[in-house]
Amino acid sequence: MKPETQEETVDILKAFALRLTQLANRQGLQQVDIASRLGVKPPRVGNWFQGRNMPRKAERVALARLLGVTVEWLIEGDAEYGQISAEGVAQGRALYGGAPVRQVPVISWSHAGESVAYEEMPRHFAGAVATTSSDPKAFAVTVEGDSMEPKIFSGDRVVCEPSRAPVNGRAVVAKYSNEEVQLRIYHKLPTGKIRLAPLNPVYPTIELDPEGFLWVYPVRELIRSL
Repeated sequence: MKPETQEETVDILKAFALRLTQLANRQGLQQVDIASRLGVKPPRVGNWFQGRNMPRKAERVALARLLGVTVEWLIEGDAEYGQISAEGVAQGRALYGGAPVRQVPVISWSHAGESVAYEEMPRHFAGAVATTSSDPKAFAVTVEGDSMEPKIFSGDRVVCEPSRAPVNGRAVVAKYSNEEVQLRIYHKLPTGKIRLAPLNPVYPTIELDPEGFLWVYPVRELIRSL
């Protein structure tokens, strides 16, 4: 996107500053936090928030990765819902260790709830997202509800890995034997029971025997959406 007039340049900077502010607020990040994570001086980040200038190329990649969106969406407002593109993930991984990137299907929350096993997962795909997951069964679901706020919001997408075992203290998507699907923090207790805890204190923590679940899939990564 190349502005043709000074007015267009100002509009682009203002729009960028607005997107940046919205994302930072949703992530609970202060300007000083962003400066520390990116290794830049706070006044420089302050200029971004005030719409005075744009980050440099390398800073854009790191900033987009920190905020969980594509570089294209962060800078230009392009890319549907700000989801991470293959190019955006590849750029980010190039800076942070490198890993192969591929596309996996997105399944709605309601369609995920229709299956009793991965093999029966409905093929009603709602697009695709890029991920570095190597699980051949990996898929993403669009989150519904507010039980995991303030970390995960309705409309976000989480990439699940059905071939991998859940890890204590990490997020999972689980389907109960009563057909309900929930996103929770997983803990396997010494008694053998599984505890699923929300981040939002309004919702209860649940403990069940493994037989109380049809499936429990660990979450690999979160793809932020607005």
